[in-house]
Amino acid sequence: MTDDIRALAGGFPALSPQDWRPLAEKALRGADFEEALSRTTVDGIDRGPVFFNRPEGAHAVDAAPRDLHLPWGMRQTLVEATPDAANAAALADLMGGVSELELRLDPEGRFGLKANDVDLMDAALKGVDLTLAPIHLDSLGGQGHHAHVFLTLMARRRVDGEQIEGGLGISPVERAARQGVMLDDQCVPKAIEIAELAHAAFPNLKIFRADAALAFEAGGSEVQELAMMAASAATYIRLALKAGLDADAAARSVEARLVADTDIHLTIAKLRAARRIFARIAESFGASDNARRLSLHATTARRMLSARDPWTNLIRNACAGFAAAAGGADAITVRPLTEAIGRPTPFARRVARNLHILLAEESHLGKVTDPAAGSYLHQSLADALAQKAWVLFQEIEAKGGLASALSSEWFQSEIAKSRRAHLNRYEAGTDQILGVTQYADPDPRAVETDGLWPDDDLPARALAPIRFAAQFEEAAQ
Repeated sequence: MTDDIRALAGGFPALSPQDWRPLAEKALRGADFEEALSRTTVDGIDRGPVFFNRPEGAHAVDAAPRDLHLPWGMRQTLVEATPDAANAAALADLMGGVSELELRLDPEGRFGLKANDVDLMDAALKGVDLTLAPIHLDSLGGQGHHAHVFLTLMARRRVDGEQIEGGLGISPVERAARQGVMLDDQCVPKAIEIAELAHAAFPNLKIFRADAALAFEAGGSEVQELAMMAASAATYIRLALKAGLDADAAARSVEARLVADTDIHLTIAKLRAARRIFARIAESFGASDNARRLSLHATTARRMLSARDPWTNLIRNACAGFAAAAGGADAITVRPLTEAIGRPTPFARRVARNLHILLAEESHLGKVTDPAAGSYLHQSLADALAQKAWVLFQEIEAKGGLASALSSEWFQSEIAKSRRAHLNRYEAGTDQILGVTQYADPDPRAVETDGLWPDDDLPARALAPIRFAAQFEEAAQ
């Protein structure tokens, strides 16, 4: 008996498109083949309807074996405004199964936690063992200041630096672009200083975040998101090298944040493509094989959420969470179903973290290292995404790198084209938003929140996040 399943295909001739297409056309009974079966992404990538050849090199890159008990980091974001409220949410999340925490930090306390000094951050993390629960920072402003506060907190608690994981979330280039301001000349030296300090004391801490999720949430395409990740990763590896880290440590100092949405197959392919791209970049900087594996954080999309009928977001989050897990994300954040409305209640937080448990323990996704391996569909899409994203990445580099591409607003204008293309598809009915443009509930049931967000949106202009459902929800009122 053989362990190779391909032996079962012995004696059967290999099929080709020429063998398959006549059968498909016969089944269509006169319907136009291209109109009925052919689809392309916003980037113009062919989605089939069927693939026959496995692209060379489209395999997964160094997919790490998964822990059966914790197959991915189950990361929950704290958005509470006060340390006491954040602490209560943190302890409840950890007791409920979450393994990692992310602090959304806002110097004004409007869209996240106000923890501008070490005492406030200490209070928010009271009772949290920093050596067991990795802490990640997501600062809406003052990244360098918040990083210093967190490093001071760990020094105060006298934690063993070798046992600390988590991340500082330093991404000055993306944050400047998101706020519509020029990159401060002092940001880069400060980032280098933080990298040098953090690595010396906490060598396993992720210092930089290649925050390509900003491009996707602004309406960008998968290729644009991947290209931004590549340009961001290259930028921060260079900064880490300037801080004195060697090539391996510099590559390991970067975590990438990408978005998972309801397009399960395209999300899986995108995450696989991200690993290929990062491995190529890390290799170019001289990183060894073991350091070329991307640390990948996937968050369910905000742009796909409905505010009018938040209950349908449970379906969206389930699809996106499945895609992130099947795509091999190292850490996953599931947004609460009320993310588009206001701060989550304990109920909304519990539902979000329970989805992790359902995917890991009932769907058993964590028992397979790479569920999509061997799939011509996913490998072909991943190859096409990687190739096209690499071309765009090279174009960004030719313009002087990510900072220049964003400060000139060239990249934002490219994202705007993709955003318009997405909206055109929804307006034409080519794509649908469940519960909004299709099967809308005429009397949706409200969901309680822990207070609404302020009237003005997050401080984002040039890379402003979008919800595709928003304009259709306004039209329905």
